[in-house]
Amino acid sequence: MKRATTLARYFASTLGVVCMAARAQELPTILLVDTENWVNYGNPVLDPLQLARNPGIVTTTPSLNFGTSVVLADVTAINGRAAKGVYVSEFQQLRFTPTPNPGLAISDVTRAGVVRVSIEILHLDGSQIAGIYATGLVAGTPAPGSPLGSMTDSIAIVGGTGAFLGARGTFNNVQAGGRVTSQIEDPAMRRVNGGGRRRDVIQLFPMFRPEVLVGANGPVVFHNDYSPVTAASPAHAGETLILYAKGLGPTTPSVNAGDRFPDQPLAIATSPIEVLLNGKSSPAINQIGVPGTSDTYRVDFRIPDDTPAGTANMQIAAAWVTGTAVRIPVR
Repeated sequence: MKRATTLARYFASTLGVVCMAARAQELPTILLVDTENWVNYGNPVLDPLQLARNPGIVTTTPSLNFGTSVVLADVTAINGRAAKGVYVSEFQQLRFTPTPNPGLAISDVTRAGVVRVSIEILHLDGSQIAGIYATGLVAGTPAPGSPLGSMTDSIAIVGGTGAFLGARGTFNNVQAGGRVTSQIEDPAMRRVNGGGRRRDVIQLFPMFRPEVLVGANGPVVFHNDYSPVTAASPAHAGETLILYAKGLGPTTPSVNAGDRFPDQPLAIATSPIEVLLNGKSSPAINQIGVPGTSDTYRVDFRIPDDTPAGTANMQIAAAWVTGTAVRIPVR
C-alpha cells in the first residue's frame, strides 16, 4: 500500500512536466501536392540513339522485375493554392513479397520497390519557393504515423531547400494516377500527349516557423501611421496594418544566414506570405526583411472587411507553414 501511494505521488508530481513536454512537441505542417501530366517513362532502351525520339504516345509492356523508370509531372497546386513546379521520381522496381511467384523478390515486407523523389515548387511567375527531397519504399501499406488519407508508401523527407531548408517528414500517395510509356517517347511532348493527375501528401517538420513578434505590450502590430494597435486604438475591418515577424525564410536578394538585411535594395521574402485573421487569409501586400536585422521582417496586410468586432486570432504563414496565434483587438 505504501509503495502504491509513493508511485501515485510520483506520477502526480511528474504529470505536469510530462504534459508540458507534450505541448512543446513540434507539430508538422501538412502539404497536399497536386500534379498533372504525370507520365512514367519506363523500360530503359538498349539503344541510346532511340531515347526520347518518338513524338507520339508509346505503348509498352512492364518488366517483370528490376525495371527502372523516371516519372515527370507538373506541380499545379499546394493545399489547393495554384502553384507551378516540377515533380521527378526515379524508381527501381523490386516487387517485394513474402510469397513470391517466379521473378518476384522474396521479403518479409510487401512493397513495389525503392524511389527517390525531387519536387521544386515555384510561384506562378516562375520564381522559386522551395525544394523537397525524399527517398523510401513505394506501394504497400502506409508507414505508421502517416497522415490520414494516405494510401501507400513508406517514404521519408530527407531535406529541403529555400523555404523548406533542412526540413524533415514523410511523403505518401493519397490519389494515384498517371500514364506509363517507354523512354523512347519524347518528354518534350509530355503536355501534348498528356498524362494523369495525382495527389501526394507531405507531412513536413520545418526547421523554423514564422511567428508574429510579441513585445511587452503584446503583438508588434501598427496602424499605417505607425501608432500601435492596442485596446485603446484597435484595428478596423478593411484597414491596412503593419506587423513585424520572424522566420519568414529566404529573401531576394539573398543574404547568408545571420547576416543583416541590406538597405538597398530591400530584401523581399521569397515565400508566399499570408496573414490569417480568425482563419481567413489576407495575402501580404509587402514582405520585407527589415534593414539592419538578421531575422525581422515587415509585413503589410489588410484586415478582411467581414472581420467581426472583438478580439481576433491572428497568425502568419510562410510557404504554407503557419505560426502560433496571437490576439489583436478589432472594432
